[in-house]
Amino acid sequence: MKARLNQHDVTYHIEGAENTPDHRVLLASALDLTAGTPWGADGYTVTPGLPAPWQTQLRAGLAELLRTFLRAAGVPVAPDFDVSRYHRAIADDAARHLAVVQHIREIRQELLPIPVTHLEARVSDLVGRPVRALNPWDNERFFHLRVIRPHRPDNNPLHRDVWLPDYDDCINIYLPIAGSTPDSAMPLIPGSHHWPESRTGRTAEGATYNGVRFTVPALTAAPGPLDIVRPDPTPDQLLIFSPYLLHGGAVNLTPDTTRVSLEMRFWAAD
Repeated sequence: MKARLNQHDVTYHIEGAENTPDHRVLLASALDLTAGTPWGADGYTVTPGLPAPWQTQLRAGLAELLRTFLRAAGVPVAPDFDVSRYHRAIADDAARHLAVVQHIREIRQELLPIPVTHLEARVSDLVGRPVRALNPWDNERFFHLRVIRPHRPDNNPLHRDVWLPDYDDCINIYLPIAGSTPDSAMPLIPGSHHWPESRTGRTAEGATYNGVRFTVPALTAAPGPLDIVRPDPTPDQLLIFSPYLLHGGAVNLTPDTTRVSLEMRFWAAD
């Protein structure tokens, strides 16, 4: 499958049993938290994040949390270790990297460095209705850290979050912690949250992408090259996007910088 990423041609190689497509637009039968916003047609926007003291405390605290997980995995790092150098600290130790990934995949909100209400209030302002970081499908409160090393197969393939259970009706944020640049930030396809399933193919279950097995189903086909963009929020900004958007599917192209980011989901509170 071919695509254009920031105007550069890329090719994706996906392995996995194919799903039978249908003509549904998944968002048409869901709660669209982008509806009525100035960015609803694209399905995302880059916007100022929290007030500076809270944003700074959040980013610093999450960097320290990653250092804690590195130490728990047996990687001794200094208190001032730059987490964008994660790939240097972990080197080629796959077992220790996997140990870190197990920690950062689902993190309980009690470990957030700031009250979650600050994030809930900001996202509520952006979507124009009250939201909370509580998954109503399983009553869980999690956030995620993404650690994407340079030129390593750490990134998910192109997918919609709602191809997995329990992610319907929500809105996502991506907040840069370290190493997020136009060559490493999370990619997405603007407007794809309104595409019918029949416009693209996907695997029925998880997929093997660049030789790595992922639990998320992956996009496998498109009628023509896909136009993928990489929004680039600065340290004082965040990216808010629909989980119905196709996103993911691009490696970190920086030569020597790990990208670390916060990803978190919010559901309507009323």
